[in-house]
Amino acid sequence: MTRWISALLLLAAAGSAAAFQPRTGHWWNPNESGSGYNIDVQDGVIVIAIYAYQAGGSAQWYLASGAMTNGQKNFTGTLDKYTGGQCISCAYAGRPTLVGNDGAVSIAFSSETSATLTLPGGRVTQIQPFNFAIGDPPNGLAGEWVFIYDVSSTTIANRFDLTTMLSPSSSGNGVVADLTRLAGCELQTSGPAAGVVICAIVNAAGTVQYGYGFFFGLDQTYSGLWISADGNTTLPMKGFKVISKSGFANTAGSKKSAVVAHAAASVLDPAIALGDISGGAFKESLNAIAQQLTSVTR
Repeated sequence: MTRWISALLLLAAAGSAAAFQPRTGHWWNPNESGSGYNIDVQDGVIVIAIYAYQAGGSAQWYLASGAMTNGQKNFTGTLDKYTGGQCISCAYAGRPTLVGNDGAVSIAFSSETSATLTLPGGRVTQIQPFNFAIGDPPNGLAGEWVFIYDVSSTTIANRFDLTTMLSPSSSGNGVVADLTRLAGCELQTSGPAAGVVICAIVNAAGTVQYGYGFFFGLDQTYSGLWISADGNTTLPMKGFKVISKSGFANTAGSKKSAVVAHAAASVLDPAIALGDISGGAFKESLNAIAQQLTSVTR
């Protein structure tokens, strides 16, 4: 356990200043249905569009934009409001009019798929990307994946087609497998690794060769760890879902996977939390998934 914590502290020191890219798209607080936020980030500049309502119930369009700080983790700006916008069925009448702002808005991203939003007046809400089609594990894990990690100066990439649903292991909610490449991934729902997706890769005899660990979210790029078979050695890893369960290419993910040769260690915040899990716990999860794989391949 001490070795795990020391290793993850070193990773934290190396990655604390590294930037990550928050997911582009619709964000919301699942406990606050009816309100949402459209977020886009390009080269360290964020645009937040909020489609909200005034106290009397009439619609109000807000926009905040500007340069981010702290490695694309933070932004503070004014929440500008606009009126006189375009009628949906009318001829183009020009841009809406900026009529001031309702105060300051700030956002702090803790990962690519999690943020704390502070609105004018001090109201704080926890937001995440809106999961309207990908789904939760095990179904959310289905698709084609690429995992990339560095061993010294050598970059290694592995691809898996997770298409076969298997029964849950003793510690998870259902294994999604690539039976050709003898790999399976599962969200752990009990034990020390609960909340972590563990992937196990086995040989023809059913022996674990290595694995991966990461936190599942709506984003289709994931930071985590490559894990040795005994659970005691780890390396920073970056995973990409490049094709969805329905066969649609995630072009952003596939492009990133082609150019991220040495970026596996650049996004480590989720990996830091994995330091609370012992090597023995990782090994236990790897072996439990391996049992499910071998039960259908032998």
